[in-house]
Amino acid sequence: MWASIKKLGGVLIVAGALVPAVLTAVPAAQAAIVCDAGHPCLPQDASFLSTIVSAGAGPTFVCTNAGTSTCLSGQGSSGTTAGVMGYSTGGTGVYGLTNGSTAAGVLGRATNNNQGTGAVWGDNNGTDGAAVGVRGSVAGSGDGGYFTTSASGWGVEARGGYYGVFGIASSTDQPDAAGVSGTITSAAANAAGVRGYNASANCCGMGVAGFHSGQGIGVYGEALNGFGVSGYSPNNWSGYFQGSVNVVGTLTKSAGAFRIDHPLDPAHKYLQHSFVESPDMKNVYDGNVTTNGKGFATVKLPAYFQALNKDFRYQLTIIGRSFAQAIIWKRIAHNQFTIRTNQPSTAVSWQVTGLRHDAYANAHRIRTVVAKEGSAAGKYVHPELYGKPLTKSVVVLPGMDPKTRTKLDAAAAPGKR
Repeated sequence: MWASIKKLGGVLIVAGALVPAVLTAVPAAQAAIVCDAGHPCLPQDASFLSTIVSAGAGPTFVCTNAGTSTCLSGQGSSGTTAGVMGYSTGGTGVYGLTNGSTAAGVLGRATNNNQGTGAVWGDNNGTDGAAVGVRGSVAGSGDGGYFTTSASGWGVEARGGYYGVFGIASSTDQPDAAGVSGTITSAAANAAGVRGYNASANCCGMGVAGFHSGQGIGVYGEALNGFGVSGYSPNNWSGYFQGSVNVVGTLTKSAGAFRIDHPLDPAHKYLQHSFVESPDMKNVYDGNVTTNGKGFATVKLPAYFQALNKDFRYQLTIIGRSFAQAIIWKRIAHNQFTIRTNQPSTAVSWQVTGLRHDAYANAHRIRTVVAKEGSAAGKYVHPELYGKPLTKSVVVLPGMDPKTRTKLDAAAAPGKR
């Protein structure tokens, strides 16, 4: 038998029931049920099973809590049962609403440390690409989902067979818009706003990859006072570019070379040549010319020659079995100069160098000797060459190991020709 039955505004409220009951409700506007700690709306007897059926457009059951106790509590006894379960064939299974600044429309809490335990869990049995387990949305500029954790935890952990995390930004004209954005305030080693890690030991997966479908930038780095982009590898190239590279600025290096397939054994050898270095920003021009019957030859230089160069230097060499002499008869003027030989029809090899004096060169002249200042003082670009530890390096990047030596450097060591 039922212990008690109450009927308020068309809603049947069964308290202390010993058998299952079906409660039929009218729209919430006609129902007003007041519950408090001493008078729960529904009994907490484990044998009680209730179903509330709505006949109108409003909420079937409204629970308002004005105090500090729990308005509605659900508890499951095993991993396959649910404390509170919502089901809908077209509408919303469970709906939560709050107007508080820190309150929750729906709150889930778990005390189990098991990684498979979730305070809030969403499960979708759909099999197409549009299925969603948990979904959040916001009408304004807030966050569709917001997650916090302790200092050592992860705000969001996502696992997928294809994408672990997938983000889309709908903006087409907003600066700094991003499909995925990360922010951190830390100077610790390897601390990053966005971090990617690939656990495979084989080529050629990527820790972080950027792609652009048009003429934009695949990967971009920017730092106010640090390095815009930095790379380090103890056993391979720190940076590898398959294609042309454009540097708008000064390229500073410890050494330079070209590397091509060896013309005589392209399948088995490389051929390498070092750059020609100079303390000046020097351009080199050369060629061969033959003087006329009177021993004169005019060499025409590019139209931009004098606009680009200054402080000219000349070299002349007679070609052939002749002890003829050659001199600069007229120096460079109007982008040309004249050679004269003491014998007619003489072949001459010439070379002219000039120092750049264009606007960029004048503003960024290469200083031959530069004092090491600040944190670089007392340190070395290559401390190992001077018997110094890695801590004496001008720059120590995360991951640099004093016991390792780049294989590419080792292959080009002295004696390896």
